[in-house]
Amino acid sequence: MSATAFADELEREKARQRTYDAMQRKARAGHVTGGRVFGYENVEIRLADGSRSHVERRIVEAEAAVVRRIFDLAAEGVGVRRLARLLNDEGAIAPRAQQGRPVAWAPSSVFAVLQRELYRGVVIWNQSRKRDSWGQARRSERDQGEWIRLEAP
Repeated sequence: MSATAFADELEREKARQRTYDAMQRKARAGHVTGGRVFGYENVEIRLADGSRSHVERRIVEAEAAVVRRIFDLAAEGVGVRRLARLLNDEGAIAPRAQQGRPVAWAPSSVFAVLQRELYRGVVIWNQSRKRDSWGQARRSERDQGEWIRLEAP
């Protein structure tokens, strides 16, 4: 390995650690570190000089009503397939479509809502690794001791 390649690798590792540390600070402060979640909108918070400070989640009431309905019906024993069919028949607001699919509720979407900790008032950060020790894209769970858990709206 040449000296420049070695120096480049060291700088890449330092940049990775700086990014991780910054994301950890944001997570501990309760700021959004990921994308949009159904039922919430991401709102940029700006400083007095107009520069971007951070992003926070705010509840979108129309979508939140659908999430509450999912939990209510699931508590009554309604299954995810029947729930998806009910929501589609009612014309309930659905999460955005992915991969060219129509905007509609699928059983997997309902299941994902029921499994998401955020809807129970808990944000979890650092739950998984995106790459293995060789740098290959391979998701793996972290130990629960490494997770950062915070209360959410």
